[in-house]
Amino acid sequence: METDNELSVGARVKVRIHTPDAEDKSAQDAYETGAIVEDFGVQTPDTTSREWAVARRWAVALDSGRLVFADNEDLTVG
Repeated sequence: METDNELSVGARVKVRIHTPDAEDKSAQDAYETGAIVEDFGVQTPDTTSREWAVARRWAVALDSGRLVFADNEDLTVG
């Protein structure tokens, strides 16, 4: 797990993108590079009991042009 000192706006990171496989319902991880563009701070536990639209701490602009949201455990500095 990365600490907050290593992760900051402007840092180059590798983002783990977790996607389910449509055919066998298993999950696959892909890694993409990008830069952190926003820090939304530590999130409080979700009190809505929903699994969709869960808040994430970091906004990351990927080199591919996509914007993704991730938590500390999904990011690696570098």
